[in-house]
Amino acid sequence: MDELVISSPAKINLFLEVVGRRPDGYHEIESVMQLVGLCDRVHLRRSPRDIRVGVTGAELPPGRGNLAYKAAALILEATGQRGGVHIQLEKHIPVAGGLGGGSSNAAAVLVGLNRLYDLGQSRDSLHGLGAQLGSDVPFFLSDGLAVATGRGEVLTPLPPWPPQWLVLANPGVPISTAWAYREASSKLTDWQRRATIHTFIVGGRLAWPPSWAFNRLEAVVLPHRGEVRALQTLLREGGGSPVLMSGSGASLFAVVPDAGIGHALAARAQASGAFAAAVTTLPHNPILAAMA
Repeated sequence: MDELVISSPAKINLFLEVVGRRPDGYHEIESVMQLVGLCDRVHLRRSPRDIRVGVTGAELPPGRGNLAYKAAALILEATGQRGGVHIQLEKHIPVAGGLGGGSSNAAAVLVGLNRLYDLGQSRDSLHGLGAQLGSDVPFFLSDGLAVATGRGEVLTPLPPWPPQWLVLANPGVPISTAWAYREASSKLTDWQRRATIHTFIVGGRLAWPPSWAFNRLEAVVLPHRGEVRALQTLLREGGGSPVLMSGSGASLFAVVPDAGIGHALAARAQASGAFAAAVTTLPHNPILAAMA
């Protein structure tokens, strides 16, 4: 096999608590992460030597600064493979929006190169490589619904729901994850009571709709981002419930009861100038389909 195309999905954080700051500078978190049906496409083609990255649909660095490039370099070096790869990223997931598009692309590259070069890396081995690239990358090598702890790389799988409808929306303002967590660090002593998702897990499962959804980072982001607050209000008034930021934002998700309401609400958000899409949760991870 010389070429491969992989669907690379977005994620949402249905629950996100910042537990504390770690000695290594990262933050200890507790989160529920879910894959959703907004996907980039990652095209991989074997080449004799070099790694090249091209991007359409977003302004991202095409070379060594791209996480997809770093993923390719890491797995080729770790396995002693001297071949190269040409990577073309077809972007649909908003960049710097809390939906994990870059981490998803990196996971797709790890899985894709493992397949293209028959490198024989197990899912656990790929998980370890992913953890070296970023806190969210291991999740995109999971089945698609999990509790994430540590800095996000320690995953406890949960049974999937049937596909459930959501609206994803982004006002077009990038938010720095590093900034959001720095702001959170300054408030950790004020947050005396920590939320925990384990209160809501019954019989190993989480109920839908997610009345338990929560995002601690809203407390630090929303006061500074009026565009996100306004979009959140629009989604709530249009019938979304709950409506929360994903990760550090600026993307929001709104839970809706069915496809009709979802598409109508997405159109309403688009009319306001925001990016918006009606999607479902994914009961299976399309990246893992490329392992076969």
